[in-house]
Amino acid sequence: MLIAPVCAAAYILTVSPVDLLRRIPVFAELSEDALTRLAARCVERSVAEGVLLFAAGEPSPGLYIVASGRVKVYRLSSDGREQTLHLEGPGRTVAELPLFDGGVYPASAITLEPSRLVFLPRADFEAVYMGSPEIARVIIRALGKRLRHLVQVADTLAFRDVAARLALLLAGYADRGGRATEAGTEISLERTQEELALEIGTARESVSRAMRQLRQKGYVIAVNRTTLVIPDVARLRTLAGPGSRAPK
Repeated sequence: MLIAPVCAAAYILTVSPVDLLRRIPVFAELSEDALTRLAARCVERSVAEGVLLFAAGEPSPGLYIVASGRVKVYRLSSDGREQTLHLEGPGRTVAELPLFDGGVYPASAITLEPSRLVFLPRADFEAVYMGSPEIARVIIRALGKRLRHLVQVADTLAFRDVAARLALLLAGYADRGGRATEAGTEISLERTQEELALEIGTARESVSRAMRQLRQKGYVIAVNRTTLVIPDVARLRTLAGPGSRAPK
């Protein structure tokens, strides 16, 4: 197992483990007591750029949560070609599936910049999970919602155009980390157009055109290079089709 080294220098998380867990959809509905119990099992790590957190096929000892920095989740084909699956930033989990099914990591993950991570060991998670019916009920309900979302994502990727896929992605960012303002929901878009293209399965040029269309029609407002305001998130989501819903 490749384990990310802990830097010698001490650091202080700007967000507490409890608040970080609360931002994760699968844990969001847990009570304060349950979150506190899980947070007590977490380990904080400071990781340098370019560190391989884990490789596809390795057994999973637990869950990584990004407190700051960025992590790339990717897979390698048999001929060595790389496919980026996700780019995870603050408040996002990295390959959470093995935490619940006990399987191996389905992909590899590497830090793209110096990052601060919170690690929840799987054995400790299971000890809390097995001893609390409340946690079990909430997580089962959250996993059901996640499965429904994956069905919607598959439909969106297969049958929607690039603007619709981008709209659903931006609506998801607004749901998870948007900040309410008088002009609408403000989101920090710390991704290049190439990275956005990887997330929705298209080319960078197509993302550029789609973003321009969304701005021209008033679905999004560019504040600066990394900040967007969405005047009406529900209206933006309608571009992805009836019933589409991004994960909270």
